[in-house]
Amino acid sequence: MAAALKRAMGEAGATPAAPAPVPALVLGPPRSGRSALLMRAALASAGPRTRVLFLAPCALQQLPGVPAGAGAAHALQHVQFLYPPSLRALLPLLAALPGALPRSPALLLLDGLEHYVAACPCPRGAARLAALLVDTAVACATCPHTPGLGCQLIASVCSSRTPDAAQRLAALVRYFPARCQLSPAPGEEGPGQAWTAHLCQAGAPSHTWTILFSPHGELSMAPAPGEEALGLGGSWGEGREHNREPAGED
Repeated sequence: MAAALKRAMGEAGATPAAPAPVPALVLGPPRSGRSALLMRAALASAGPRTRVLFLAPCALQQLPGVPAGAGAAHALQHVQFLYPPSLRALLPLLAALPGALPRSPALLLLDGLEHYVAACPCPRGAARLAALLVDTAVACATCPHTPGLGCQLIASVCSSRTPDAAQRLAALVRYFPARCQLSPAPGEEGPGQAWTAHLCQAGAPSHTWTILFSPHGELSMAPAPGEEALGLGGSWGEGREHNREPAGED
């Protein structure tokens, strides 16, 4: 189940070579840490044999969820960032992607999917975009120069309660068997608000983590109560990791 996301959360044994990666969708309201979670997945997966491609509609002013230290700096050397500003720019990029890179990515991340979905004329257009994303990941996985790791697709989308956005989201989720829902932790309010990340996929065990953002933007993760026995760590490294997510990020 969404091995890259479980590595991002720090699960023991979730290696980059996990078989049969499935598309995963990270959903949450504004300022729920979606960008930080995708960046954490990038850092947890990137390496000399694992190239990561990070797509977003605009350049990141800061890199959310990137801790200080040589480990993160080394991982970032294997992450490529591309910023297609519109749906019109994204579509040809995805179509050409499998043959355009010297080495295909083993992890394809798209942050801010709602930006592109909003430009789709109808829910059917949103479904076609999701299908193209999935097809691109499959094509990357079957390229001759891919090192046999497959290609995991993870996208993030800002959830909305408007009827039009709900219809487009319903059209999207059919293409993402694994979903990670970010929601406020019960009883937590204010600048130090905690969030829960619930990862589920049909036919696989579900897992839940607690994510805490401090008033200064520091991020820490830990297994939710009852998850400790599953071997889910709370860090990208040792102990709890404290990353920094800049103010104003998702």
